[in-house]
Amino acid sequence: MEFHPSDNLKQLQKVDTKMLRDLTAIFDNHDIHYFLIAGSLLGAVRHGGFIPWDDDLDIGIPRSDYEKFLKFQDRWLDNNYFVENYQLNPQYKYYITRVYDQHVIVKEVRGGNTTYASLDLFPIDGTPNNKLLRNIFIYKILFYRMLASLANYKNIDQHRSRSRLERTFIIFMGFLHTEKWLNKNKIYNHINKLLKKQNYEKSQYVGSLMGAYRKKEIFDKSFIGKRACYKFSDFEVYGPENYDGYLKHMYGDYLEIPTIGQIKEKQHFEIVMEEDENEKNNNIRDI
Repeated sequence: MEFHPSDNLKQLQKVDTKMLRDLTAIFDNHDIHYFLIAGSLLGAVRHGGFIPWDDDLDIGIPRSDYEKFLKFQDRWLDNNYFVENYQLNPQYKYYITRVYDQHVIVKEVRGGNTTYASLDLFPIDGTPNNKLLRNIFIYKILFYRMLASLANYKNIDQHRSRSRLERTFIIFMGFLHTEKWLNKNKIYNHINKLLKKQNYEKSQYVGSLMGAYRKKEIFDKSFIGKRACYKFSDFEVYGPENYDGYLKHMYGDYLEIPTIGQIKEKQHFEIVMEEDENEKNNNIRDI
């Protein structure tokens, strides 16, 4: 059965593609070494742009460049865009950073909350080179990540595919009202300190343990290499030089097309309202 994207999904992809073009141009102008990761790289390699049923974009940035972007983002971004993370907004629920287009309002498919069209930025950190120490480090971060999720219990994705044990644990912790006695931002600060202690340049394995795939997000740094350019729509973006090694690590047979049931799980947002160019120009003139 062939997937046919809705007009709303195609429009959201168009908005996100423009955001990607604008943001990567800023990265290139200011020597920020980014690369597409996860499904965004898969889309570029397999489809020359968005995966037809996907509606978000993930960008990895080595920690030093990630911090550099956060330091100067107010100067570099134009009036359309703004940045949020838990350090800039205590009510923000994620560890990673999002760049928003404030002229495009979207609704989360799950939960129905309204927000803006966005791109996700993931800091890419190092890990210990010793295998035992690396595994200890990974599970320590995942433990604190679990605590942060429990501190933010209402935002746990109850529809996500999980083991029976994990589902039972989440339900049980709900009765304990963990959001009342765990502080999400304090936990994020601790995670941040642990991640930043690792030396990216000297690490053989790197990644973002705060990504959706958890331990799977850690990969051989040699996959990145000197980076390579990949077509995305009608422009080019950077991705890992060894895309085949990275995508096999993440997905196995990444050329296999998912079932319709799996495809539906990838839909996160739908556009509620988008300002036209005249409205955007009027808003800019009013500032």
